[in-house]
Order: sequence, then C-alpha cells, then structure tokens
Amino acid sequence: MIFKDAIGIIAQFIAPLRRFGASSIARIVVLAVGLSAMTAYTVPGLQSTAGFWLNACLWCCLGYFTVELVVHARTALRAGEARSHFLSFSFFVDAIAVIAVPIALLYGATGPNAWVLASFWVLKLAQNSPGFAQLGRVFVLEAKPLASVFTLFLIVLFLSSAAMYAVERKVQPGAFNSMPEALWWAVVTLTTTGYGDKVPITQWGHLLGGVVMIFGIVSFGLSTGILATGFAAETRRRNFIQTWDLVSKVPFFQSLDPSSITEITHMLRRLEVPERIAIIRRGKVGDCMYFIAAGEVQVDIKPAPVRLGAGAFFGELALLGDSVRSANVTTTMPSTLLILDLADFRTLTASHPDLKRAIDAEGQRRMSENQQMRERQRAGGATPG
Repeated sequence: MIFKDAIGIIAQFIAPLRRFGASSIARIVVLAVGLSAMTAYTVPGLQSTAGFWLNACLWCCLGYFTVELVVHARTALRAGEARSHFLSFSFFVDAIAVIAVPIALLYGATGPNAWVLASFWVLKLAQNSPGFAQLGRVFVLEAKPLASVFTLFLIVLFLSSAAMYAVERKVQPGAFNSMPEALWWAVVTLTTTGYGDKVPITQWGHLLGGVVMIFGIVSFGLSTGILATGFAAETRRRNFIQTWDLVSKVPFFQSLDPSSITEITHMLRRLEVPERIAIIRRGKVGDCMYFIAAGEVQVDIKPAPVRLGAGAFFGELALLGDSVRSANVTTTMPSTLLILDLADFRTLTASHPDLKRAIDAEGQRRMSENQQMRERQRAGGATPG
C-alpha cells in the first residue's frame, strides 16, 4: 500500500514534466540546446575544457529524440497507420536524427566528427509543420512555371559560359582555360554573387558579363514572383476552406445552399481570439456582429452573466438599429469568431430574407430583454433605500 502511494505521489510530480516533454516547446528547447552543443563541440578549445559536459548534453538530446521516435511509432501502430507513418517524411526525420551519429561512431569516426551529423536534427523544424507543408504544395502547383524559369536559367548558363570561354580563353588562359572554369564564372555571375575570382577583362567579356547579370536578376525575380503569387493563392484557398467549414457549422447558415455559403464565406472575416480577451465593451458604438465558430464567450448582463458557445452569435443589435453596445463580451477560452460588418450584413440579408427574419427575431427578443432590464434598473434606482 505504501509502495503504491509512493508511486502515485511520484507520478503526480512527473506528470507535468511528461506533458512538457511531449510539447512542441520542449522539442524546440532540446533542439536549440543540442545544436548549440554540437556547434561548441567542434571548437578545439572547448573540446578540452568542456568536452565532457558537451558530450553528455548531446547524448541527452539524442536520448530525447530516441524516445520521441519510439512514441511516434507506437502511436502510429496503435492507430493502424504503421505503413503510412514508416513511409512518411516525419519518420525519416525521426530515424535520421537518431541513427546518424551512432552509425558514424560505430564506423570509427571521432566524437567531434560524428556529432557534426547531429546537424540533421534541424530537420525537426520542418517536421509536421503546416507552413512547410503549404510551401511544398506551392512548389507542386507551380512546378511548370518554375521549370520554365529554371530552363531559361540553364540556357543562359551554358550559352554564356561557352561565349566567355571563347572570348577570354586567349587573354586569360589561367582563369578561363576550360568550360568548367567558365561554368563556375557563369554560376557566380547569374546568381549575382560576384566572388571576383574570375573577371573578364576584354570589352566583349564586359558586355557579356553585364548581359548575364541582367538575366540572373530576371530569373530570380520571376522565380520569386511565381512563388509569392502561389503562396498567397494557397493561403487564400486554405483560409477559404477553413472559413467555409466554420460557416457551415453555424445553425443560422445550415439551411443555405452551397452557393450562398460561398457568398457568406467571402463576406465574413475570421478572428482567432485568446482566452480572457474583451471582444465588446459596454457603451461603445458597434458596427459588426459576431458568430462563434469555436470556443465560448461570456456576456456580462444582469442578474447573471450568460455564456454562449459554438453556433451562437452576438452583437447583432448594432446592426438592427441599437448601435451602442449594451454589455461586455469576453472570451472564456481560445475562440474562433466570424465577423460580419454592417454593409455586408445588409447585402446578405437583402439576398436571404429567411436569414434576415431569423436574425431579426432573435435580435428583437434580445432588445426586448435589454429594454426590460433597463426599466427594472431605473425602477430599482428610484425606489427609496
């Protein structure tokens, strides 16, 4: 019995550490510590003075990533997704982070040289990252335009290197004595790096170098424009899908057809609000209403506050004529709100009279309640104490 009680007490103390260890913050902390230790371990002076502690720190980080590998694999096995997990990029990152250094040590690499392979840990930043997944999708969708720009880059690269080899070979036999040497110059010039180790000195060489520089700027400008446009379009598409999903869950919108929901989705603005943030303040003039897609808010009214959850709405009185806010509204948990402005509200209700009647009915009911509450407050204030 005493042993079980002791185990229970220990578990209570360990539980917060386990939760922290499984969090993304813990992974970032371990990653930062591990990469810093790996970098310091390559400094000869630190190897002799702090080598033991750096080595211990690196092994602890490796142990953490090993536990993470096992946990991820066990979770996939329990969920019946073993095949997809073991073929995923996430598992590859987990595996390479764990086995790279031990394999190097087994093959006789010295400690500092082996621990350089811990640089693979930085791939953890891309693991399960929505941003990297979105960027990968952009590369896939924009593959053809990017391939066209890359083809243009290769054409200019080889033609300019061949021309520079022909122009500068006799004048500078040491710098441009072969096509590989000219290709190196073309790469450095097209990327506008300009190391200065190989520089044309003839007039034709100067002209060719200027043309190559311009083409390099054009190539990278086109690539940047394609990626930026694709990334913006993908972001809009993702936000539209997420907002559509949220709008379709609001009871007032569930009776609408897909085209109407699409119209509403373009009107609504999505707002992510943390916990305990004031959305509406009493006495302020309002010009929008809010739909709760996820989370919960508290409306501070008398005699008791009211809590509204997912699917409810508030602030509609500002769009029905009573523009002065009558209560404070605060989030009680992280919430997702959809905001409908006054101009969009009028356009929306003009196109959907059924929706207008439903919101008007609820708004009139709340206005009546507010009026009754004000009358009771005035009556209470006039009564002698």
